[in-house]
Amino acid sequence: MIHTSIKSRGFSLVECCVSLGISALIAAIAVPSMDKTRLRQSLQLQAQTVMTDLQQARSDAVLHGTSVHLRFRQLPEGTCYVLHTGEAPNDCQCSASGEAVCRAGAQAVRQHWLPSSSRLTLVANVNGMSFHSRQGTVTATGRIDLRSDDGATIRHIVSIAGRVRTCSPGRAVAAFPACA
Repeated sequence: MIHTSIKSRGFSLVECCVSLGISALIAAIAVPSMDKTRLRQSLQLQAQTVMTDLQQARSDAVLHGTSVHLRFRQLPEGTCYVLHTGEAPNDCQCSASGEAVCRAGAQAVRQHWLPSSSRLTLVANVNGMSFHSRQGTVTATGRIDLRSDDGATIRHIVSIAGRVRTCSPGRAVAAFPACA
């Protein structure tokens, strides 16, 4: 009697198709979640950048004994703000490409551009703020909202004393408390 044994090496076509199907299903579930996580991290990073710039404006005004202005501009291509020195609050503005353009005598300290493609927008309830050298006070007080296209929002509220409080209107975002 002849006995032959067949040893299987590798996977069958059915096993490969099942494995591929399971992998595709896991990827389809994971990719949107990763995209949402990336967007939230970007929102938090941009919120920290705005907070740092607000604190810098106040500190520079007190340190150098001069007014430091913050000017916002909404454009179809994105949102921009510029921190600057100069006599008037509107001595510097953002161009359509997001670059700081200043009149003679004014100097841009910092400019920040958020293109529409970033899926984030910056919305302020004032056109600008001026931080004054006397105790770092600000004119006009206001709020600055950073919003992602999925509805998450981080809000910076600037008081008359030039201090910034950060919160999240609506649903909570990361470690930021809900706005009262």
